[in-house]
Amino acid sequence: MTGRFLGLTFAPVTLADRDALTSLLRRFPQRISGYTFASLVAWARPFAFGWTRLSDDAVLLSRAFGPAGETHLLQPLGRLRAQDRARLLDEAARLPYALRLLSVSSEFLAQEPELAAAFDAVEDRAGANYLYRVGDLVDLPGRRYSKKRNLIAQFEAAHGEARVEPLDAACGSACLDALLALARAQGEANEDRNLAMELEALEFTLPRLDVLEQDGVLVRVDGRPAAFSVLERLSPDVAAVHFEKADRTVKGLYQIVNRASARRIAALGCTVVNREEDLGDDGLRQAKLSYHPFEIAEVFDLTLRR
Repeated sequence: MTGRFLGLTFAPVTLADRDALTSLLRRFPQRISGYTFASLVAWARPFAFGWTRLSDDAVLLSRAFGPAGETHLLQPLGRLRAQDRARLLDEAARLPYALRLLSVSSEFLAQEPELAAAFDAVEDRAGANYLYRVGDLVDLPGRRYSKKRNLIAQFEAAHGEARVEPLDAACGSACLDALLALARAQGEANEDRNLAMELEALEFTLPRLDVLEQDGVLVRVDGRPAAFSVLERLSPDVAAVHFEKADRTVKGLYQIVNRASARRIAALGCTVVNREEDLGDDGLRQAKLSYHPFEIAEVFDLTLRR
C-alpha cells in the first residue's frame, strides 16, 4: 500500500527498509512469525504491505485488503505513545468503513488495553502459530512420536542416511532452481491463491538468504536436492520455520527435513520453534498437531466499533 492513509504517508516495504525495520523488531521482538523484516518484505507484494513510522519506537503496517480494495492495518509494532493511540482512533473514525487490525497477538492486546477496548476482537484460528520444544522435534521421544520415528526408519532403509547441508549461497543457482521446481510441484498455483502467494514470497526469499539473514537446511536424496527449509531467529530463544518443502513421493522425507530443521535451530541455541499457522487447511492442521505443540499462540482480528 502506497500513499496517504489515516492522515499518514505509507510506503511499500522494500529491501531498502531493512535496517530501520530490523532495528525496531530487534528491540521489540514478536512471537508471531510474520513480524520479521524477512517475512514482511517477502510478502509485501502479494499482500500490498506498506509502512510508516509513528515515532522512534513504533511503526504502523498497512495492507490492501478485501474485494472493495479497502486498506487496513496489521498489528502496530513497537511501543505506542498516548498521542499515537489518540491519532489512530481519531483518523480511523473518519473512514467510510470500520478499520481492522489484523494478525494481532494476545501480547499486544495485554500491552495495549486502551486501544484494544475500542475494537471487537475475534480469534483467527487459521492464523494461530504452533510452538514446539526444539528438543522434542530433535529427539522425537516416547510413544506419541513413534510414527515419526518409523517413517524416518523407512526412509533410511530405502535411501540411507540423508545428506543434510546448510541452505545458503553455496547452494548455487541450479540448486535454487531445483528447490523452486520442488515447491511448484506442490499444486497448481493458478487454482490456489495461498500457494501462488507463497511461491511469490519464496521466489523473493531464496536468492536473498544472506541479505534477509535467513538460515535453513537442504536435504539431498541420492545426490539431488529433495527437501529444504528456510528459518530465522525471532528472539534469543525462538526461531521460526518460514518455508518447508519436500518431495512428496519420497516416504519419510518430510519427517527428515522437519528433524533436520530442528537440529539446525538447536545449533543456533534456540529452545522453541515456531512452525507458523495452518491457514485453516485441515490437512495442514492435523500435520502440525501430530508433532504435539506445547502451545498454539492465539492471533486475533480486531474491528473498530462504530
